[in-house]
Amino acid sequence: MWLSLLVFLLISSGCFAVLRYFMRRGSNREEDPTAGRRKRPLLFGALTEPLAGILPVRPDTGKQYTRLLRQAGHYGADALSEYLGLRNALVAGGLLLSVAAIVVLSEPGEPAMYALGLTGLLAVILLYAAPRLVLETMSKGRVRRIEESLPDAMDMITMCVSAGLPLQHAIGRVSEETRASHPDLSFELRIVGRHTEAGSLSTAIRKFAERLDVPEIHSVATMVWQAEQQGGSVAGAFQSFADQVRLNRRQRAEEAGNKAAFKMLFPLVFCLAPAVYIVLLGPAVMDIRDFFRREREPGGVLATTPEDLDTMLAPPPVAADPAEPAAPGE
Repeated sequence: MWLSLLVFLLISSGCFAVLRYFMRRGSNREEDPTAGRRKRPLLFGALTEPLAGILPVRPDTGKQYTRLLRQAGHYGADALSEYLGLRNALVAGGLLLSVAAIVVLSEPGEPAMYALGLTGLLAVILLYAAPRLVLETMSKGRVRRIEESLPDAMDMITMCVSAGLPLQHAIGRVSEETRASHPDLSFELRIVGRHTEAGSLSTAIRKFAERLDVPEIHSVATMVWQAEQQGGSVAGAFQSFADQVRLNRRQRAEEAGNKAAFKMLFPLVFCLAPAVYIVLLGPAVMDIRDFFRREREPGGVLATTPEDLDTMLAPPPVAADPAEPAAPGE
């Protein structure tokens, strides 16, 4: 049992270590979305594509994986193949390790064989599901960081546009200035700048909104499109939008604070309340227990003897009826 648990922990630790290495490698790399740069080597080299094809995925599932990878900062052309190859390699490795553990450490029909088989099945399921969970967690975290840094970037773009800088150059300047403080947003703004060079600014921001799928960025895309079509003031619109985003974020924070009070009710009831009840009622319960133990001893108010029990259990005497005639001879 302990051996199977150790195997399970080793497989899980290896899975998360490899996943962490994959997620840190190639994320927010400038050479990925640009052309003419030297591509980094694949995670498994020439075996990446064969490993990715072991467990094929449907086209819609592949699109979901691609969207999650882009939201997590992986824009390489082979990011999906690396992800699928990593997942399939972990599943195949966990399956082979489980089979080897069953063959080496158990005999047919022994309880250990079934325990190792169950542990291996759980490990394979974990290895199959863990990459998706890790990818979703990292994509949500990156999108949240971009949402939090968006108002500051809007303010900086507004100041640049108000000073006379064109919007396209303002976005490029802000992407350079925010590279250290907000690297995720800076990377996305650099992609917007490259797309703007190839097309229009509204199309580039619309693609930016489609990549992240955030309501605030969809609003930015709509606002820029209207400014280009109607010739409105982009600086004032950006300033109003930054204030609105801050207001929405403040409202979401207040909503989260109100929900936290309700969520804290469950740990309070199940964790803190029992301890409080033990502290308050414990001495009273101990006193009642000592009282019953002391008074049940001989001489106590609750002490009972066999004679007392016989008296309590004996039927009550029947009184003679005075109107009943006496029997002859009495």
